[in-house]
Formats: sequence, structure tokens, C-alpha cells
Amino acid sequence: MASFQLRQFHFFKRESLEDLPEAFKQPELLLCSNGGDLIFIADSDGSIHIVNRSFIVRSFVATSDVPGTRITQMLHIHETRTLLTIEENVSTASSRPIIKLWPVDKLLRQTDVQPVTVKYQQPTSTPHPLTAVAATPSISQIALGFAGGHIVLIRGNIAKSKSTKQRTLHVAPEPVTNLHFISDDTGTSTTLFATTTAQTLAFDTSGSKSDPSILEERGCGIGCSLVNDDNELIVARDEAIYVYTTEGRGPCFAFDAPKVLIRRFRHYLLLATAAPSSMAPTMDHSKDDDDDIHLDSTDSRVYSYNDATTFTILDTKNKLVAYTGVIAGGVRGVAIEWGSVFVLGGHGTLDHFSEKDLLEKLDILYRQNLYPLAVKMAQNGNYDLAS
Repeated sequence: MASFQLRQFHFFKRESLEDLPEAFKQPELLLCSNGGDLIFIADSDGSIHIVNRSFIVRSFVATSDVPGTRITQMLHIHETRTLLTIEENVSTASSRPIIKLWPVDKLLRQTDVQPVTVKYQQPTSTPHPLTAVAATPSISQIALGFAGGHIVLIRGNIAKSKSTKQRTLHVAPEPVTNLHFISDDTGTSTTLFATTTAQTLAFDTSGSKSDPSILEERGCGIGCSLVNDDNELIVARDEAIYVYTTEGRGPCFAFDAPKVLIRRFRHYLLLATAAPSSMAPTMDHSKDDDDDIHLDSTDSRVYSYNDATTFTILDTKNKLVAYTGVIAGGVRGVAIEWGSVFVLGGHGTLDHFSEKDLLEKLDILYRQNLYPLAVKMAQNGNYDLAS
């Protein structure tokens, strides 16, 4: 695969938010959002904090009081205003994951809300950690992926905990890392994309057929895949970003860096990549109107794969890097809400990324005499060139 250097710009403004609610300052936080005008945070004590646009927090206890029990995964299903949580006891290997469905609107209005506990059978006699979960918008199907390689499908009236059926779709010799549902325009056909550490798969979950389509004999890590608006699976591997349909692999986009996480914001891909001390760049955020990215070779801070992450906003439409910078302490989570991107850092920081408007970006390109790129960006942004 050919290697080339993408042009890098400063098309996003970064602001480190101060005076955060106490919920953001606790260790080992889990963050999620999904277009429901809310951000959800789970802490290591088993509490979940719901944050609105004004950063007003409403909290509730989501786990039992057994020591070591915590929320290990969350999924906000905004179509039905439901929060799916995975509860596990991280202090013992024999813990059976507990799946709960919480009505978000009731959580915002009431106290002592009781969730629906999803009934399912462990696929093996020895419990394995639950490494991936997905649900359809109607919650008529939930898929579970385990570290032992099993992919389990639950179907039925799951939200009411009635008339559910379970079957094992697949058993892999390696851990399941990601699961994603897609549906066709009519809603009659549903496909489950799945990745393990060694394979990329697709399952038709509409009927009784369970044989997978093997899209590629390569997988990806946890958090390194997503589904876009075109129902394509995007997989981030160290050397590139790949696109898959149910028919197989499509185009790829070269971006060589050890991927930790991928998310999507509008037509941008948000990438968290490991930043070793020899390659970790630092950015000067004191001048938000700077055109270019400043790499400070005199910076005395030392980052490692464990304590720093490079956060990159990749514009695949215009083939450029719209932002890059280091998140000290690593990226705990990324939330996309209220027309912006929020990145929770490992040192308890919360950075807010807002996109500059098109005229600001065009001005940056004009001042660097990058006229063809400016024209392309204006056309992609539906800007009237005659003006």
C-alpha cells in the first residue's frame, strides 16, 4: 500500500473545559452518547450520571452493592430513549454479565426507576467477559459478543422481557471485538456485522440462517469499527481504514498509526492512536486562529503508549487532517452531542472540539495559496463559488 503524507490543518477549535461537575473527575470513567441530546457517564462505583447541554447532572445507582461490581459497557439507543448497560463483577473471573435496559425519560423525571433485566443463557459453562454488544433501534434484537469467541443473538419482545429466543450465531477461536446492526430501507432485512481479533464477518439475522459471510480473514481491536450512514462497516487497522459492505471489502484509506478507537462526526472520522514518546506531538492552543499545526520539539513532557493518545480528526472527503493533538492520559471516551465533539482524557480533562465555519477554513487555504483545495472544499460544502 502506498504511503503518503496528508495535509494537516487546524480546522477545529479545541477548548479545555474548566469547573466540570464532580462526575467527570472520578477515576476509571466510561462515557457514551448517541444523538439523544445527553451524555452518559458510568463511574467505578456503579453509578451512572446523565449530563444535559447545560452540564446539569442527574445520577443514579445502576449496579448491585456487591464489591467489584461496575458498569463495563453502555449503549444509548436514542430511537427508543433506552440506555443499555452491562454489569459485571471485575474482581472475579466467574462473573456472569447482567444486561439491563433503562428508560431514559423516566430516569430524568423520577427516582427509584426499575430497569428491565434481559434474560439470556451463558453460551458456555465457564463465564467469559462480554466484550461487545449491539441492539437494533426497536430492541427486537440484541447481539452479545464474548471473549471466549461466542456471538449470541437474542430476539423477541426484549424490552418487555417476554417471548425471547436465543441462539448462538458463531463460535470463533478468538475474542469478539465489535458488533453492529444495520437494516435495509424497508426494515425487513437486518444484518449483523461482527469483528474478532482475526476476522470480519456478516450475519443475516432476519431469518433462521446463521452461517456467516466472511468478509475478510482479518479483524480489529475493540472500539476500532463503526457503521456509517450508508450502512457500510468502517474498520480501523494500524496501516489503514477499510470500508466493507455485506458483499465484501470496498475501498481503503491509508493512515498508518496504531489505532485505539474510531468514531464518526458528520463526514469526519475521529481517531485515537497510540502516541509513543518518540512521536507524540504537542499543540499550541494559545492561538485558535493559527492556520497550521505546531509540533514543539522542545517539549519536555514524555508520553508513552499507556499515558498519551494522539487524537486526529480525519476529513476523508477532502483527503486531509482537520485536527491533530495529544490527549494526555489517553482517551477514556468520545461523545458527539450538541453539534460538537467532547473527548474525556485519562487525567480527568474534558476537551471540547468545535468545527470552524467554511469561510474560516477557506481563508486559511487562501492564505496558503491552496486554491484547488479551497475550490474542492467549497464545492463539497455546497458553497456558492460565484460569491
